[in-house]
Amino acid sequence: MVAPELAERETRSIMILQRRNDIPPGNYGLLEFYCPAPACDCRRVMLNVAEERHPARFLAAISYGFDRDDLEAGPFLDPLNEQSRYAPALLKLVSEVVLSDRRYLARLERHYHIVKKVTANPKHPAYQELQEAIGSEPEASLESRRAIDSGDNLRSPSAPPVGRNDPCPCGSGRKYKQCCGRR
Repeated sequence: MVAPELAERETRSIMILQRRNDIPPGNYGLLEFYCPAPACDCRRVMLNVAEERHPARFLAAISYGFDRDDLEAGPFLDPLNEQSRYAPALLKLVSEVVLSDRRYLARLERHYHIVKKVTANPKHPAYQELQEAIGSEPEASLESRRAIDSGDNLRSPSAPPVGRNDPCPCGSGRKYKQCCGRR
């Protein structure tokens, strides 16, 4: 984690008191993930939605680009990540309630720039962790997430996986394995 105190202070959550659009009651946190590659300027955030009682299980992975005139700006359910059956309803809720808040969007973009600064600063405490994330294989990350979810049938694939050597769906023009696949 790049800035734990900032994350604790600024993580957004949505509390649902009674079933809404098929989403069960609970407190849903929006966990931010940014591309750690220092040379990449994708200007995107991945908002992974997790319920407080099961924080390691992501129910939706929502891609959002800061450049609103980009064709792939979103928000949309990221086809590279598995989505739960609640994902479409969570996308709608997050879009309406959270991504309509200009102050929150400015905060996300500020967080993006913080991560990019850290990826270029070897003296930062999180630098080594980010370098390891860049060097890790996407398949290993996916397998570890699947292990967390084993036995729970909440997720189902939303799209076929992207091949390592395919162009990255974020539109950077780089291969998936050298761009968003490094997360």
